[in-house]
Amino acid sequence: MRDSEFLVVLFLSLLAVFAVGLSIALLAKGKLYTRMKPERRPRRWVLWGCLFVFAAFCVWFPFFLIWPESLFSRVLLLIFGLSFSSFLFTLKWFSGVVDWYFKRKGWPLR
Repeated sequence: MRDSEFLVVLFLSLLAVFAVGLSIALLAKGKLYTRMKPERRPRRWVLWGCLFVFAAFCVWFPFFLIWPESLFSRVLLLIFGLSFSSFLFTLKWFSGVVDWYFKRKGWPLR
């Protein structure tokens, strides 16, 4: 692995630790969550979606760096692309529907 690839993987690893730690702190309703104003808290389903897309990226990216032309790398790319695009479409056009569904089920929105 080249130095530039190593730096990218190191940066993404540090970003992953920070993002997952922050998301878990918010999802677990810890001190950070209780200090935030209720209207400023992120929606829980958005955090779960971001975590899933980030996990798909973290699985796909190392395989892409090592074996960019392999079938497994391309299948993981397809999974990452589908999850990323479906999450973005949900945020853009269907967030009201998801909010309505969560409220109807009685699940916490924030």
